[in-house]
Amino acid sequence: MTSNGDDRTRSGGSAAETGLVDRWTALDRGWQALALGLGVVAAHLVGQAL
Repeated sequence: MTSNGDDRTRSGGSAAETGLVDRWTALDRGWQALALGLGVVAAHLVGQAL
C-alpha cells in the first residue's frame, strides 16, 4: 500500500522533513553507513579544531 502526501500533512510533518526522511530511507544501507561515517568524522574534526 502506498502513501500519499495527505497522511504526512495530517501527522504534522512538514514537506521538507518528510522529503529528507524519504530520501534517507530510499538510500541503500551502504550509502547510509558511508554518510553517517563521514558525519562522525566531520564532527570529530570540528571538535578537534575547537
